[in-house]
Amino acid sequence: MKLLHAIYSGPTQLLEKAKRDGASLVRVLKTCEEREVRDALFNFAISAYHIWDWVKAYRPDLEQIVTSLLSTSEAIAACRDLSNASKHVTLSLDRGPYLKHPPVVEEVGISATARATISEVKDFIRQLDGEVKAPIDSPSWRLKIQLVSGRRIPAEELVVEVIDVWEQFFNEHGID
Repeated sequence: MKLLHAIYSGPTQLLEKAKRDGASLVRVLKTCEEREVRDALFNFAISAYHIWDWVKAYRPDLEQIVTSLLSTSEAIAACRDLSNASKHVTLSLDRGPYLKHPPVVEEVGISATARATISEVKDFIRQLDGEVKAPIDSPSWRLKIQLVSGRRIPAEELVVEVIDVWEQFFNEHGID
């Protein structure tokens, strides 16, 4: 069997893609356009979660350590759940990886009562993308991920947390 070559050449490039996908998610969250938000969340979750596959492939010595992130980082585990549930329609919880790493996402919903301030959204985009590309209005609703632990995390915060975890992991293990 002949394998296709990947579009990216290493885990660092996929981390950069996840940052771009995260910045896109934060940008579309301000529009409250459900289809665009759904697409951006899907893209971010898949990119952010699958960084672990790339780390395992490029640094087999880190396989156990990177796999442990599924137990120690609720944010990365949430990306796993969002990614897998979206790709496979339903998750089979009685076999495969979910026996060892149970799901952490209980539901994804919106909150009409909580609103992001303009400065909060600008700060998220600056942190992910380096600069604010356009004026931002405060959205009329926020997308929140309800975790089994009881934590309810706004999607913007999920992006920041996931990117922070990956950047720290890359720094600690000399991945560049």
